Parts: sequence; C-alpha cells; structure tokens
Amino acid sequence: MVRAANSQHRATSDGARVVNWYYSTPLITRLLLTSIVTCTLATSLGLINIYFMGLSWKLIWQNFQIWRLVTGFVTATMGLNEAITVVMLYYYSSDLEREEFSGRTADYAWFLVFCMGIMAAVSWITMTGWLFRGVFLAVATLWSLHRGEQIVNFVLGIKLPAKYLPYAIIVLKFVISRGYLPAVYSMFYGFAAAHLYYYLSVDLPAQGGLMYVPTPQVFYRLFGSPQRIGARFASSGMATVGNTVHQRPGGGHFWGTGRTAS
Repeated sequence: MVRAANSQHRATSDGARVVNWYYSTPLITRLLLTSIVTCTLATSLGLINIYFMGLSWKLIWQNFQIWRLVTGFVTATMGLNEAITVVMLYYYSSDLEREEFSGRTADYAWFLVFCMGIMAAVSWITMTGWLFRGVFLAVATLWSLHRGEQIVNFVLGIKLPAKYLPYAIIVLKFVISRGYLPAVYSMFYGFAAAHLYYYLSVDLPAQGGLMYVPTPQVFYRLFGSPQRIGARFASSGMATVGNTVHQRPGGGHFWGTGRTAS
C-alpha cells in the first residue's frame, strides 16, 4: 500500500512538473509547439488524413480550405529526426521570446506570421506544401543573427560562429536526407524570410532608414502592447540600443543553442 501510494505521489509530482514546464514556456512558443504536436499526432495516428493538412493554393481558392494556410506550417512527420527538430525549435524560439522579444509578445508573433507569409508566397510558385522545416529555420536564423560571432556547439562537438549555424543545419539535413534536395527547399525559404525580416527591422533602422515591417495593431490587441524591459523598448519591430541586440551570452542548449566554447 505504501509503495503504491509513493508511486502515485511520484506520478502526480511528475505530472505537475510537466504542467508547470508547459505553462512556463513563453506564450507564442507554447502556441506554436502545441499546434505542431497536435497536428503531427493527429495525422500520424490516422485521426486526420494528412492530405487535408498541406498548403495547397489550388484547394484554398477552389474549395476554400483556408486552414491549410496554418496546417501547412505546423504539420510534421513522426520520427526521430523531426522530434529532434521540434526540440531544437523549442529552445531557439523560447530563447528568442524570453530575450530579444522580452515584453514584446505581439512583435514575436508578427515575426512568425511575416516569415510564414513570405514562405506561403514562395510556395505559390514552387508548390511546396510542407513548410514546418521552414518555420524552424526561420527561428534558428533569427536566433543566430542576434548572436553573430558568438561560438556555439554543433553536433559531434563541432564549434562554429552562431551566424553560420543555419548553413550547418541545412547541410546536415541534406546529408541525412541522402542528398534529396527537396527535403531542404522549405529551409531555404525560412532562411531567406528571417534574413529579410532582420534587414528590414534591425539593419535598415540602425542605419537611419525606416522601419518597413512594423507590427500591425491587431497583434497588439491580441497579445498586448510592448513593455519597457530595462533599457530596451520597441513599439514595433526590433529593439536596439547600441549593439546590445546583436550580441548576448548564450544559454547553452542542444545543437548550437548558445553555449560558448571554453
């Protein structure tokens, strides 16, 4: 009886820790990962036919299947490789949302929507229906752009400047897919979209130019107005104070997620 009670208490404690972890995850990252896990499990378990999930402009226009504008970005396949990608996405996304986008939930949501919009536009031409990896690389690319020359750990103990991390991820995925180029197409889209966002929201304003991708007011109504965090503040787009937004000590997670080399 005592052993059973202890086991039940331990299971309850473990469950409470999982719940606490889930709700301690930043809001947008939590919504993104919940969508990915839900859609992926639903298709993998046969609850929903995967045919109904991919981004298809033809079916959107002809059959008004507008949910594809979302599900095409948050549906992955079950497998070790994609599971690792989801874990990496969690670390990069939560790190960005807690640091560069601290107090600016709406701005981070707009960054993701902006990148998804760019990828959706490209898919109109290329007819790429599955863009989960593009979302992942968009987040990883923005993360790396904010860390520049900071040395991070990649697989097999390889150390490289953070700015090269997206290239390394693409090469690794290309090797894992045995040279199957379409496997990395959406990664290129996410990479380009994140670079465009960074250029328009950080580089141009820092050079005295205009802020070309301000966060729409509807995002502030949904997620709240930006808050002053220390010396940083932004009403829309990236906050910049000198070069503080470009460099920050990393947190040390997983594949290249910011652990400085010793």
